[in-house]
Amino acid sequence: MLKSGRMLAPLIAGLTLASPAVAAPAMWEVRDADSSIWLFGSIHILPPEANWRTALFDQVMAKADQVVFEADVGPAAMADIGAKSFATGIYTDGTLLTDVIDAAAETKLRALLDAVHIPMGTVLAMKPWMATNTVSVAAMASSGLTAQGVEYVLQPELPVERQRYLETGDEQLAVLSGGTAEEQIEMLEYTLNEADRIPKITDKMVSSWLQGKTDRMAELFLEDVGGAQSAFMDRLIYARNKNWIPSLEGMLKENTQALVVVGAAHLTGEGSVLNLLEQAGYTVKQIQ
Repeated sequence: MLKSGRMLAPLIAGLTLASPAVAAPAMWEVRDADSSIWLFGSIHILPPEANWRTALFDQVMAKADQVVFEADVGPAAMADIGAKSFATGIYTDGTLLTDVIDAAAETKLRALLDAVHIPMGTVLAMKPWMATNTVSVAAMASSGLTAQGVEYVLQPELPVERQRYLETGDEQLAVLSGGTAEEQIEMLEYTLNEADRIPKITDKMVSSWLQGKTDRMAELFLEDVGGAQSAFMDRLIYARNKNWIPSLEGMLKENTQALVVVGAAHLTGEGSVLNLLEQAGYTVKQIQ
């Protein structure tokens, strides 16, 4: 739930997709004078029939010394972060969700919960950020989707010693739960208000991802998250991009051949990981 795309679960609920015959999501090579790493932009939520792996991707993964993910999504790690999410996302002072949202938001929330067959009582003790993710995941499940994208496919294929992570689960949880009460409420309201529109945008966004149309995907992503507060977007995308750069530079300095798999939103536009690496003087070339 807490990978960057899964943090955007309220923004990609209800995803539907007709996969193209040839799938080639974008991948880049980043080089310094004598070494290189590869960056692949992933989608964290995909329908099971999506055909995204290519021969080139599998070749790169096979020769990589390490495959680097945002965080561990293995069963033990997910169980741990799930428990921490529950502990962090529940009011313990008697406050109810309906005490902090207005009547209009409550009406929309009840209607959405009814549509996905969740009793209102299930979310009453939740803080707004946790309620947002709960209803979003439920909406995805009702459309036959689960929050298990690229990382869930790849990590079980790899021995632990070949895996490396840019963040801990605790750090990812802090991104989602660290906003002010006002910010959390706005995100919940945004999700409720845009529930009908988001599936169409995300369908186009994931189709663009599958076809390697990174510029178009960036446009759709910004359209999708247009209602998110800038502070949340900074925590979710831009601050994390900056935090990852020292680790990526370390791989290049150590001549570690690494395949880095992170959410595609981190690899598009101004302030992206690729943009920051180019600014630091590295050569960035799209190879797929």
